[in-house]
Amino acid sequence: MSEQLCPLCQQANLCKAGTAEQNQCWCMQQKFPAELLSQAPDQSSCICSACLERFIKPAEPVQQYKPL
Repeated sequence: MSEQLCPLCQQANLCKAGTAEQNQCWCMQQKFPAELLSQAPDQSSCICSACLERFIKPAEPVQQYKPL
């Protein structure tokens, strides 16, 4: 698996780990919950910001329609 792809969704993770700019990467400013990290089948690639956001902010519940 490419280190440039998120191990969860296979999209570009935009991580700069391993480059001269790695200390400026977006992921260095984030906290990744252990529960999310455990879902990654490959621990050598960074999880993307979209997957992190989906995990932290789950979908809002749908309100059931009640006719008047």
